[in-house]
Amino acid sequence: MGLTQMLKDMMTNIKGIGKGITSKKGLTQKQAKFLEVLRSFIKQNGYSPSYEEMKQLNSMTSKSNVSEYIKNLKKRGYIDFDAYCRRTVVLL
Repeated sequence: MGLTQMLKDMMTNIKGIGKGITSKKGLTQKQAKFLEVLRSFIKQNGYSPSYEEMKQLNSMTSKSNVSEYIKNLKKRGYIDFDAYCRRTVVLL
């Protein structure tokens, strides 16, 4: 399955993200969407996406944006990762 089709499938599955969910989690809508796309990719593939894949899946323009989202989600306790390995984002 190509990345474009995967994105379409994931977006269909996460359209229900609303303000109620984000306020409970303490995340902005964009952060909640990013987290759900990440969760869906990991569930579907069994491993975390690369920063490039995260960038494409979330329609972002640069990997530095992805890095900021990852940093903020880690800081808030939603994800963790092993800094010495590739593709090691772990949902908490």
